[in-house]
Amino acid sequence: MEIAPGVAAWVLLSYDLNQRVLRDPAGFPRDPRRWREAREGRATPETVPGPFWYFRNALASDEPDHSRYRAVIADALAAITASGARLAVREITAELLAEKALSGRCDLVADFAFHLPLLLLNGYFGLPREQGARLVGLMRRVWDGGKDAEAARLELFGYAQAVTVDRRARPGTDIVSRMVAHPHGLDDEEVAHQLILVISAAHDPLMNLIANAVHTLLADREFRSDVAGARTRIEEAIDAVLWRSPPITLLPGRYPTRDMELAGARLREGDCLIIGYGPAHADPVVAPKAGPVGSSGARTHLAFGTGPHRCPARDLARQIGVDAVGALLDLLPDLHLAVAPQALQRRHSPFAHGLDALPVVFTPTTIAPPASPSTTGAPSCPHAPTPSSSSPDRPAPRHTTSRRSARWHAWWSKVWRPGR
Repeated sequence: MEIAPGVAAWVLLSYDLNQRVLRDPAGFPRDPRRWREAREGRATPETVPGPFWYFRNALASDEPDHSRYRAVIADALAAITASGARLAVREITAELLAEKALSGRCDLVADFAFHLPLLLLNGYFGLPREQGARLVGLMRRVWDGGKDAEAARLELFGYAQAVTVDRRARPGTDIVSRMVAHPHGLDDEEVAHQLILVISAAHDPLMNLIANAVHTLLADREFRSDVAGARTRIEEAIDAVLWRSPPITLLPGRYPTRDMELAGARLREGDCLIIGYGPAHADPVVAPKAGPVGSSGARTHLAFGTGPHRCPARDLARQIGVDAVGALLDLLPDLHLAVAPQALQRRHSPFAHGLDALPVVFTPTTIAPPASPSTTGAPSCPHAPTPSSSSPDRPAPRHTTSRRSARWHAWWSKVWRPGR
């Protein structure tokens, strides 16, 4: 396929082919600097979206850097407990839905699925809410491509590096501080790249997973009936959605180390192979492996990858999705789509598989917001760098974040385990 004028890449379609390539880092390395189209000058950052390019992070690197970066991320994320994350998700869900519940209608993308991962990230990274929203807005522009994707990528890196420099000067117990202090000794640029990777892997895919799961429950009457009747657990429903509607449908890339034939196609050394998570899950040869909802085969999806680059936080990400959908259904059990299913629009993104909006209606109700541990509210976040690359005049992202009272920091001690 042509991903930009005169720039070619291959998309892997079958489940077995995607799995084979993902599990063979020696034959199909990950480092985009091997890409022949870029080496020969046909692909440039101005014409090709950001995910095709090299970042000094665990996803885009091969050995020995890959293991080094991955260990830093995994050790930093190890401070997040499943029980603590569950508590945080329920607190945030109640906070986000309290006002909307009174009206009996909301957009579950703009009002819920977008904000929940953002607020989790803010707490774990030690960011004030408006700074976290800016980082996520920049990352969405990179994910969605378009003419300003490269400018967003550069601005994103400038901001992430400013956060890293700030944490090195004023360390805390947050994820960025833990990466800075890791014994592998990453420099500021390397830490900034890991920060960008965690944001990109944690926010957009998780937002899409939550929205896709709720959409499936509302649009598929039999599916919802199984969940409502306790014949299917939320965990099983999430696994089924990861098969049917993975949050990332395409992701570059792998690069063969030699000329070869693969599934009947003649590849040249350095060709870009785009991993096809969506096509792999639709492969008629393997789709029956998923079986009915609740079957053991449902966990064999590729949504979190496979092989050495498999997501190190896959269990946590899945659990957050489960907890978010469960908390939503507990608080608003009679959700219904406000429009016909065919009226819903998907995002225009070559990589992300998510909804633009998910309007719903329900019986108006009162949701008690989470009890604030302090009548005056927690102090504002001490980490608020103001990098030169961040302009206050730039428009906010489409899903903007309202300024609620700063009640979150006081209860992060309940969801965060500092030190190890």
